[in-house]
Amino acid sequence: MFSNINNYFSLMNYQSDISTSKSLEPWEKALFNSCVIVGITLLAYTTFAHSNNMFLTNIDTDFHSSLYL
Repeated sequence: MFSNINNYFSLMNYQSDISTSKSLEPWEKALFNSCVIVGITLLAYTTFAHSNNMFLTNIDTDFHSSLYL
């Protein structure tokens, strides 16, 4: 199972090198990949952090009070 995961990520890394970062230097690739990882991490964090607030406010509101807005 771990070899399949390793092969998958190796293939994704190879495809990324071929399609986008073929002309970049190693430090540029590292910077670009770091920015992508930070962006995905921030997106996941804000999605999970604010989804609870969204669902709780929809559940906590009174149905009748929303009729008279």
